[in-house]
Amino acid sequence: MALRGVAVFAAVLALAGCGRGSGDGGSGDAACDTGRTCSDGSPTGSGDGTVYRGALTVLQDDPEGSPELCGAVAESYPPQCGGLPVSGWDWESVAHEEASGVRWGAYLVTGVFDGESLVLSEAAVPLDEVDLSDYPELAYADPEFGDPAEELGEAELQAIADEVAAAFPAVVFGGWADVDHGVALVDALLVTPEMEAFAAERFPADTVVFTSVFKPVEG
Repeated sequence: MALRGVAVFAAVLALAGCGRGSGDGGSGDAACDTGRTCSDGSPTGSGDGTVYRGALTVLQDDPEGSPELCGAVAESYPPQCGGLPVSGWDWESVAHEEASGVRWGAYLVTGVFDGESLVLSEAAVPLDEVDLSDYPELAYADPEFGDPAEELGEAELQAIADEVAAAFPAVVFGGWADVDHGVALVDALLVTPEMEAFAAERFPADTVVFTSVFKPVEG
């Protein structure tokens, strides 16, 4: 079954620290868990320092803005897309195309998800200089399905996918009910431990299956 949301060159996400509150030892915001969004709308970071790597398009169409990781690329010239901002990016240090004030290129990107951007931890490398066979973890693979603990209907599965997407809007592209496998399939830029814990705590076991563009860097 083909996945709907994950493109070959995809992207997105964000994180930033929630306010810690003032001096009483806590903000009192139960909805402001790590990796999600505070009730005041500010994003939170995953905080675990995981390094992620992915192959995708980076584009900047606003000279005053930030380069962004593309979740999907419109086939125009120059191309159009948008997604998670990238911190530490320097167009002068990477080969790229430019037209009508837009800069873009396809790269191997490595960084840490901080809450509101992907912070580069290594220099980006143009994909035409990369042998992707050296990164087998980035190759497309069918999702791994377990044995869902409960048999849920299409509407229930879609509601679960929508809830996960709403909880992690910075990194989730979307989700849908996979009735054939009895799961809510969620497409994401990357999957944090907080996202996995959120799914495990709220929904029956093996009901949520994630797919992602960025993968954790082992070792």
